[in-house]
Amino acid sequence: MINVVRLIMIIGVIYVHTIPVLDTIDSPIITAFASLMRGPIGTSGIALFFFLSSILTYKKEFAFKSNFRKKCSSLLLPYVAFISFWILVVFVMQLYDPLLALFHFDSQVVLWGKPVIQWSLLDWFDAYTGFVHGAPFVYPFWFIRDLFLVNIFASLIKKAVDSNPYISGIVLLAMSIALMQIGAYGLTLFSFTLGYYVVKFDISLEKVDNINIGLILVGYIAIISCFSIPFKCIYYVLVFPLVIVANILCLRIGYYLIDKKHDKYLLKIAPWSFGIFCFHEYFLRFFRKIASLIIPQIPVLVIIEYCILPIVLCLFCLLICKILNSLPFSPLKLLLGGRGSKSSKR
Repeated sequence: MINVVRLIMIIGVIYVHTIPVLDTIDSPIITAFASLMRGPIGTSGIALFFFLSSILTYKKEFAFKSNFRKKCSSLLLPYVAFISFWILVVFVMQLYDPLLALFHFDSQVVLWGKPVIQWSLLDWFDAYTGFVHGAPFVYPFWFIRDLFLVNIFASLIKKAVDSNPYISGIVLLAMSIALMQIGAYGLTLFSFTLGYYVVKFDISLEKVDNINIGLILVGYIAIISCFSIPFKCIYYVLVFPLVIVANILCLRIGYYLIDKKHDKYLLKIAPWSFGIFCFHEYFLRFFRKIASLIIPQIPVLVIIEYCILPIVLCLFCLLICKILNSLPFSPLKLLLGGRGSKSSKR
């Protein structure tokens, strides 16, 4: 079930990243929708990834060394491999400018204003870490970077919570707020710790299936609507309960979908969700460019484009994964950290 929820969330991430398509529409409703997607909805959705990853990490017998080795193969290797791949792609495209235009690259954001061949050591370091610009060369990979880093401290989090769950919870919450103050994504620590609380107190996720989905949805919308209050302190008051309610809502949706007839399709696609995530960023730029050239940019058609484009992109990325997996010496196992390829052969 967790794999299905993860797939749903990755599709949601792609919808958030497709929001720039709507920028051509001058409408207060669309502007408000875009702000919500980029703000509280996107924030709570990303937090769910850390929450689920934490549960998967801690629910098995946990040891620092074995967990570190596993995360190196499942997170660090794909992280380095995909960033290297896209740097190579961009380097080749820089030899022929029309290709850059076709992929809709923003030279200031993606290439930092200079060709790859002119990068300094600091540029190369930042391309893989994002410690200067805030995100690595493949922007969504900041999530993989942060997930790997928080896993390094997973044993310390476990020991702290085991020693005193209540005081440790308060301290870790305060640390999360402090991280937000310096511009970091503080919900990484909060959500990952929350996942361990679920494992430690043996809270069954199946209980979520008994909660009224309409009631959760109303609560989620109510919290989101409060983010419009123009006081910064409101954010810190609401963001943590928002994450908890969002976690419950997404898990409940996951159980709901699994109970339906089309669950077999979701279960087939779910093992490839990480591959879809890793491939989507630059292909989305390509699809956006093509769509803007062939679809008249009038509001109704742009909204339809926004609704359909992420689904088409997901299917395209899935096809890429399937093709790579069918090769005699497939690089997919390295690229996906062992995900997908095994599942597909069962």
